[in-house]
Parts: sequence; structure tokens; C-alpha cells
Amino acid sequence: MARYTLFIFAILFFTGCSTIKVETDYDPGFSFNNVSTYAIAHKSREDANTLTDERIINAIHTQFEAKGYTKAKRSDADLLVVFHTDVKNKTRIVQDYQYVGISPYRYGYGYGGMTAVPTTRAYNYDEGKLLIDILNAKDKKIIWRGIATDSLKSYDTPQERTQYINKVMDSIFKTLPSKVQQK
Repeated sequence: MARYTLFIFAILFFTGCSTIKVETDYDPGFSFNNVSTYAIAHKSREDANTLTDERIINAIHTQFEAKGYTKAKRSDADLLVVFHTDVKNKTRIVQDYQYVGISPYRYGYGYGGMTAVPTTRAYNYDEGKLLIDILNAKDKKIIWRGIATDSLKSYDTPQERTQYINKVMDSIFKTLPSKVQQK
């Protein structure tokens, strides 16, 4: 029974900590059937991490190509893609109870009461947000938006960072209409 409980706790702990929160929205009046090309219209900020920006740009290309869209020059594209990144330091407050007292099952202590003592802890963490806007190139209005939010983790290698960004992009782009015909 103890192994089963530990197993369930481990699953809940690890899946609960690795959830990427994704939100998408789109203009229902826009028809993706009439567009086939895209361009990335991203301008780097001075404080931007250019390695991360390059990974994001490469992942956007991969996602669009997998959906059947063709890369074009900005002046010829039907869709313009813009992305923004943001990192905020957040604090998570956790309150739980520690039980203290004398146990009746210990030798020499006799029967005693247990009491719950509330314990409050604060954890600081960095929360990252990636926002991707797709604009109609004709009128520059947003027609699709995807936002991913997750607590930031540190990775040892560039491959791990790229893999994580690709995972985030897969989550965001699930709802983007595809040009590839489903068979």
C-alpha cells in the first residue's frame, strides 16, 4: 500500500510541476483557407536573448511548415507572425500543517495529544510567458493568438533548451488551422 501511495504521489508531483498553461484565441470571421504564406515580423529588443529568439524563430518555421504554410518575404506574405517573451519573478505561498506531540505508540511516553501547527513557506520562481500573434498582412489585424506560460527551468545543454521550446511550440500551435489535408 505504501508503494502504491508513493507511486501516485510521484505521478501527481511530476505532472503537476511540468504543466505548460496554453491559451489560444482567434478571429472566427477570418478564413485560413484563403492564405498560404507567412513571414516572421519580429524585431529583437536590446535586452533579448538572441539564442532563445533564434530557437523560437526556428520552431515557428517548423510549426508553419508542418501545417502546410510556405515561408515568404514579408512584402509577399499573407500572414505575419510576431512573438513576445516576458519573464516575471513570482512568489508562491504554501501553507501546510506539521503535526507535533507525543505519540501513544512510543515506549515510555504514554498517551498524549497530537496538534497541528500551521507552517507557511514562500517560494520564489521565474515565470516565463511566450505570446505569438498572427496578423493578417493586408490590414495588420490580429487573427490568431497563442500564449504559453510556465515556470522557468534551467537546462544543461542547448539541445535541452531547444527541445523544451519545441514542446512549448507544439502546445501553442495545436489549434492553428492546417493547410495540409488530413487523410
